[in-house]
Amino acid sequence: MEPNSEAAAQALAFIEQSRVKLAAASDTPPLRHLAFAALMGVLVASPAVPLPFRFVVLVGIFAAIAWIIRWDRKRMGMFINGYRAGRTRWVTGALLLVILPLHMLGLWLALDRGIGWAPLPLGVVAAAIAYGGSIWWCRVFRREMLDGIA
Repeated sequence: MEPNSEAAAQALAFIEQSRVKLAAASDTPPLRHLAFAALMGVLVASPAVPLPFRFVVLVGIFAAIAWIIRWDRKRMGMFINGYRAGRTRWVTGALLLVILPLHMLGLWLALDRGIGWAPLPLGVVAAAIAYGGSIWWCRVFRREMLDGIA
């Protein structure tokens, strides 16, 4: 084997090892899925809260996002963005296509129709969808990382 071929083979082996480690690190505990689900549920349910306090809820959501990023970095040494390129982006898009209309429906029901409690059950539905979507996202990510590795 030529020196360049050997170096290339070592580099490819290192990349494969890194992908295996990433796949293993993405084995997310149920509590992490629950945290994401809670964020989505609270976001969809937020129109049930009177306007001045809705801003407090949104600030809380942003603080929770920062906490989750920190938690992920501490737990596995990195944070993997949900909008990353690859097959996982399709999962993220599918989640948005379901959760955003629930949020818009909650806004419409609460603000235009005066049914202030309506976003609350929609938030529960969004949380359940987000929990399942988080599990789905992680499975797709793991398959993508392990794709083509012997």
